Amino acid sequence: MIMQQQFAGLKIWLFASCLLILSATVSADTPETVVKDWTLTDATGTTVNYYSDSRGSVSVILFWATWCPFCRTLMPHLQIIADEFEASKVKFYALNVWEDGDPQKYFRENGYTFRLLLMGDLVAEDYGVPGTPGLFVLDKNHRIVYLRRSGENDDDVEVAVREAIRLALATDQK
Repeated sequence: MIMQQQFAGLKIWLFASCLLILSATVSADTPETVVKDWTLTDATGTTVNYYSDSRGSVSVILFWATWCPFCRTLMPHLQIIADEFEASKVKFYALNVWEDGDPQKYFRENGYTFRLLLMGDLVAEDYGVPGTPGLFVLDKNHRIVYLRRSGENDDDVEVAVREAIRLALATDQK
């Protein structure tokens, strides 16, 4: 009986330790975390290098797919924010991933103005994005200031993204 209790306690300790390790590796939203640079082709065929293109700007990076129902509900919220910050130094990038549809047609039909980048699968992998939508807000030094958590409500995400952008812009002004 004592041996079983000790074994059960060990299993709980191991499970908790694994969760702690996983949260440390997945939780890339600390100010010290700088994302990797990438180069992709946009919907017009232009090659975009993220570090060069976003130099001096706050960035919002969305990993999405046309088949993703959560992307479909989140993207209108992001478009509202993009419209609000159109005159600011904020760049919106929509990296299409794991796609089997037509992202360009989807953008046209929905009137999205984010910069559409195609075939972002490897970038999603580099960023540790487990599924769609993956959403990051980055300051001008490419540090993560916001990372969407799985299951977050779209309205809450909209508020959090807007606030992260405002704080990053205010910090950049100092």
